Amino acid sequence: MTTQIHIGREFNEDGGVPRLGAEVPLWYGETIGFWDGEALITWTSNIQSWISHGIHEYSSRLQSIEIYTPRRDADDDPVGLKHEIVLYDDQAFVEPVRVVQWLDRIRDINEGEPIPTDECIPSSFPINGEPIPVSPGQTIEFVVPDIYGRPWARIWEQYHEDGMSRPPEEDIFDFGP
Repeated sequence: MTTQIHIGREFNEDGGVPRLGAEVPLWYGETIGFWDGEALITWTSNIQSWISHGIHEYSSRLQSIEIYTPRRDADDDPVGLKHEIVLYDDQAFVEPVRVVQWLDRIRDINEGEPIPTDECIPSSFPINGEPIPVSPGQTIEFVVPDIYGRPWARIWEQYHEDGMSRPPEEDIFDFGP
């Protein structure tokens, strides 16, 4: 994934979440940033919710703060980056999530072959509530899910919770017998 960082811009904080443009969520959100010495600090907001490729669920309130700092060896030569990200989402997380990773430099910017980018082309589809692999050229009946509305939760409820009902909400302030 490539992030477009708008250095020196400020978010419009009127509305549901901070954003640069229209109040329309974007797949990768919108990112502003600034330099603090050698550290690049970014803030991402206005992210399209509930899309997942093997990660946790998140809502349209997800925001992140990222800090990129150079890592150097004893001779002050660059050897990589330290990348710290703090994820905030008051609807999906009990508390912010912090992830730190150390990225190693593997070559100069103009060395080697370009890194290929893969597209998300599905090879399996939710048929009757189960992920079914489908071969190229095969014809299937397929109901296109509402990708903006947590489709895996709806599919699970439709196909795997037949006859089940949600428990009544508890009154957390009921201290009676």
